[in-house]
Amino acid sequence: MKFAFIFSGSPDPLINNRIEMVNGQYDTYFIYLNRTNEVNFEVIHQDINNIEIPVKGNYKDPIRRLLPTVRFALKAIKKIREIKPEVVYAANIDMLFITRLALLGKIKNTTIIYEVADLHRLIVDKPHGFSESMVHNILIFLERRLCRKIGLLVLTSEKFYDVYFHKFVPKGKVLFIPNMPKLSAYSGYKHKSGGKFTVGFIGLVRYKQQMKMLLNVATICNINILFAGAALDDEIQELCENEPYVEYYGKYDYDAEISTLYGKLDCVYSVYDADLNNVKVALPNKLYEAIYCGLPIIVAKGTYLAELVEEMGVGVTVSHTDENELADALNKLSQDKNYYQSIVKNCEIHRCEIKTSYYNDILLNRIMGLR
Repeated sequence: MKFAFIFSGSPDPLINNRIEMVNGQYDTYFIYLNRTNEVNFEVIHQDINNIEIPVKGNYKDPIRRLLPTVRFALKAIKKIREIKPEVVYAANIDMLFITRLALLGKIKNTTIIYEVADLHRLIVDKPHGFSESMVHNILIFLERRLCRKIGLLVLTSEKFYDVYFHKFVPKGKVLFIPNMPKLSAYSGYKHKSGGKFTVGFIGLVRYKQQMKMLLNVATICNINILFAGAALDDEIQELCENEPYVEYYGKYDYDAEISTLYGKLDCVYSVYDADLNNVKVALPNKLYEAIYCGLPIIVAKGTYLAELVEEMGVGVTVSHTDENELADALNKLSQDKNYYQSIVKNCEIHRCEIKTSYYNDILLNRIMGLR
């Protein structure tokens, strides 16, 4: 049986995890967009059918990305129709739309799996201006129509269903699969011992106000900072230049480097803009990575993530706009060893809950049950 993934960019840890889950069970295809105006990337799964579709364009502006998305869509539709897969795994609404167009009147009895790792801001946040209002209404209308034909909706946060999808997707079609790390990538991980207290942000460098907050309090708290991950632009990198207390690592190879990067840290920084509705309900993979590595995580108050962090005692919650609160939290973590170790111990208690293969089996069994 043929299983096709369709993805709008370089394969991230989540999509790589899903590919590994089905590879060997199905004849696996990966249709992906290579945004050729960005740094090229290599697909790590050489034993599957990789179908690269390179398209140049502006992908940072939701409006201006429309044209390159159309170009990608036309080519992706053709590929899906050539493959005739029994299952298509679409990540995010644009890929679901392309999948539905490809199958429309051409391929019968194909099961669609729709995964949502983040709620789009143009859907869940209040629109500003006429153009955003129009896009907001179109996206909601479109997603409701498209979800009528899916076999399974996979969510990385249970709150996504509570705040949005409950309006139009039956609960029986929904599966919560947390975005947990690929544990084999952490086989060489060693907890940092000694040296200056280091706080790290690992992942896509965005939410600039919150990144600047961390930079602003670093010298006050006498700590080091590590930024590792791709960025939408160079602003944060430029702020880090010539600052001896900051290491700006840039893009990294998850499988080869993630354990080394976390081994440089005493604490994980995961404070996002909590004024955004998606941030309020999302569960980033950094929660599970921090727990697995035994590192306290700092997150924004007023979020579902903060609720879980406080409930498990695996980190600290701070205002996403208050530098004083962040400074107080960092000072306590770096200076109060008993406090720090109590959080590390709680991480160790919950470490057994990081079971990627367990959740993969649940998802795979659910997918097989649809056929």
